Amino acid sequence: MIAGAPLHRLTLHFADAALERRYRDAEDGHTMRYGRLGSIGGMVLTVLTTLLLHLFVPQHMLGTDQVLYGGLFVWGFFALMYAASYAPVTVRHPQAAGVAANLVFASALLAVMSRMPAEFLQHRGFMLLLNQLFALYGLLRLRIVPATIAGTSCVLLYALVVGLAGWMPAIDLLRHLFWLTMINVWGVFICYQMDLANRREFIAREAMQREHARAEGLLLNILPGAIAQRLKASTERIAEHAEPVTVLFADIVGFTPLSARKTPAQLVDLLDRVFTDFDSLAAQHGLEKIKTIGDAYMAVAGLPESQPDHALRAARMALAMIERVARAADETGEALQVRIGLHSGPVVAGVIGRSKFSYDLWGDTVNTASRMESSGVAGAVHCSQATASCLDGEFSLHPRGPVEVKGKGTMETFLVLSA
Repeated sequence: MIAGAPLHRLTLHFADAALERRYRDAEDGHTMRYGRLGSIGGMVLTVLTTLLLHLFVPQHMLGTDQVLYGGLFVWGFFALMYAASYAPVTVRHPQAAGVAANLVFASALLAVMSRMPAEFLQHRGFMLLLNQLFALYGLLRLRIVPATIAGTSCVLLYALVVGLAGWMPAIDLLRHLFWLTMINVWGVFICYQMDLANRREFIAREAMQREHARAEGLLLNILPGAIAQRLKASTERIAEHAEPVTVLFADIVGFTPLSARKTPAQLVDLLDRVFTDFDSLAAQHGLEKIKTIGDAYMAVAGLPESQPDHALRAARMALAMIERVARAADETGEALQVRIGLHSGPVVAGVIGRSKFSYDLWGDTVNTASRMESSGVAGAVHCSQATASCLDGEFSLHPRGPVEVKGKGTMETFLVLSA
């Protein structure tokens, strides 16, 4: 088991088929890259090996023509494998392609060896396949099952071809097979550990991605999306002057007596239902929820991104809030009503706090919107002259006449009746 992800101890397959599929999809890209690097490395090593064989192996053991043609043959094979790595079937099935490529390469090596002197084959022939096994298990990033199939098949192919062709005495073939088998076993062990490590890394990466998504979601629950992106991109304090916007305040009427006859759990459930509906309406109409304080709800239209129709959006949401609360009252049997106030104007917006972020608004517009709510009418939307002027005749407005507003004096205000 890896961090809560059960797997088969022999094949290392995850017990969860969907998880295994995701792992394979993620690893296939690595397999392709390593395979292409292996092909390029093979071409370079073939040139170096051909040069070394020509310089240091005696002519009676390996002639110049044999070295040159053999090197050219192997180099061409690697070039072909590199080109084939871009074929659609290879991209779709890189692990199977890796197994097939190793078997074809082993066959190519045996074809080259068939042209070599018996003395060279007897003493050094198996080293060619030895190098292939090193590359197979250490470089190509095949999973344990395909790698084991490829490596073991190459050793068996060597034993079959060399044995049937009689290229060397049986005792020499047994010696070759001993070393090839030992290297193959060690290669399987190393590949097993690498596959296990890759799977652990994959699980850790998925867990990290989940935590990152969770943290991202929490941040977006606290801050508007655009503000969250700015906060992640820079440590500078976020503060801006915005004009114009429309601020919405809503308050549940008679909340204090309601809370006195409800248990804490019932009260929280009721508030959660109402405010969840408000959140849904804010998203629907393009407003940004700022905060809730007790039974009060605050939102703004026109922030964090400018909206020319900010007042229209706020008025539509306010009327929809009245309808939602009336529906909740019918369904719960509670005498629920909401009082809503709107005011339009400039505000200062910014993020405060470090251990606990908060996006908030300040300014006279906020205070006036709050006063529109507190001096409003239960079950209605109360707005200032500034907001009424922005509604552009889109809504039916009922003038309340001069209204005494705490801290503001006498103001001309309106009730927003319908769109």
